This record gives sequence, structure tokens and C-alpha cells, in this order.
Amino acid sequence: MKTEDKWLFIGDDARMALCSEHFLKKGVNSQHFAHSLGGEKLEHKIIEFSPSHLVFPVHQIQGSIRTELLAKDTTLITGKADAIWLEPFLTAGIRVESYLNEERFIWRNAVLTAEAFVHEYYERTKKSIANKHFYVAGFGRVGKMVAYTLQQLGGRVTVLARAASQLGEAEAFGYEVEKITSTFVFKEGSLVNTIPSKWLAVESHPKLHIFDLASSPGCLRAPLSSEYYTVLLALPGKHFPVDAASALADALERM
Repeated sequence: MKTEDKWLFIGDDARMALCSEHFLKKGVNSQHFAHSLGGEKLEHKIIEFSPSHLVFPVHQIQGSIRTELLAKDTTLITGKADAIWLEPFLTAGIRVESYLNEERFIWRNAVLTAEAFVHEYYERTKKSIANKHFYVAGFGRVGKMVAYTLQQLGGRVTVLARAASQLGEAEAFGYEVEKITSTFVFKEGSLVNTIPSKWLAVESHPKLHIFDLASSPGCLRAPLSSEYYTVLLALPGKHFPVDAASALADALERM
């Protein structure tokens, strides 16, 4: 990171504003654009500020940016971004990186996500975790940290996964396990989903609550009332913006 660089942090996620402040304190020229929309206002900010680095929020912004407004040596640093959104920048020769490929950031974010989920669970259900049965779908980084956190608080955890490697690892850590199949139907209990695909079938009036921590398209094959299905995204920035900003700033400096 060079002091002559100019960093523009984009998005209404609180961690973006705090990251901008962090860089300013280090003597780096930094500004924050507090909206998650592309278009005229963002392009005007780019023309006015001429950033060398643009940092985007975890979830892809709506709209895009005209590539001719960016210098050839500009670096875009993204969270989640699909191939269609990225294609104009890559075609124009703009350098694109993602902090979601930075391993230490991913783990710190997973820890914050798990702790934030606990906060959401308490607030929404008014129930304790101890002695309750939780199903955790997926055993990637977030799934691992959610399962661990629930277990530490006295919850009984069953890990749901497709891959034999994930099922074996979860079993080795002492969790109950169950394999997800194409005909898997969940009937009752509390499910925390971390798999970003439509894998789950549910009954029309289930005795369950699904907390979906995965990004679009969510886990449900068919719609379900919000009484039973809660989407919880960008939890670290919502509940722990200072810690989330510190994790992101550290990752950007390493990158």
C-alpha cells in the first residue's frame, strides 16, 4: 500500500466507511461512497476523485461503471461478483482482485458471522441454544464456525453435507452427520444453511425455522413463509462493523 494511492470504498455496509477512516489514519488518501448502486452518482465520484483502487462491498452492487472512466492501472477489489458483471472490466484490461480469496480474511469473517448468527437467533426466537438441536447445512468455513459456536454454547449439532470428505471431517469433530441427497426433505427443527444453492425441499406447514446465511439464490426449491424462513446476509458488517472493518483492512494491506 503506497501513500500516493487513492482508495475509494463503495457501499452502505458500515465496514466500508470504517475501512476508509482506517486508511486515512495511516496517511493514505481515501474516500467513502455510501451507496451500493452503480450509475451516475458513483461515476461522478470516480471522475472527481480518480481513485487508483476501488473496493466493493461483499455483495455485488446494483449497476456497473463505465470502464472508460477508469485508468488502465486501476485495481478493482471485489467481494462477490459474477462473471457477467466482471466481464467489461476484464475485457478493458482492468486488474480485478477479491478479498474473498484472502484466506485469513475468510476465516475471520466466518468467526464474526457465527457470533452474529447467535445474536440474531436470540433476538428472533427468544430461546436459549443450550440443549436445542441444530442442523448446520454445509461444512465450509462458515458452516464449521457456526457448528463450533453452537456446540460450545451447549447445542446439539447435526451437520448436513453432500461430500464424503465434509461428512467424515464433521464426524471426526464429534458432530452427528447426515448426507444430503436429491430427495432430502427437512421436516422439523432449526436449520442454519450455508450452502448457496437451491437444495432443500420443505413441507407446506413445517415445524421448523430455516436461517439462511448463504448468498443468492438461497437454499429453498420453493418459496416459504417468512415465519419459517429468515435470510441473514452481511452479518459481520451489521453487528460488528469495527471488527469487520479491521478484518477487511488487514486483508487489503496484505493483498
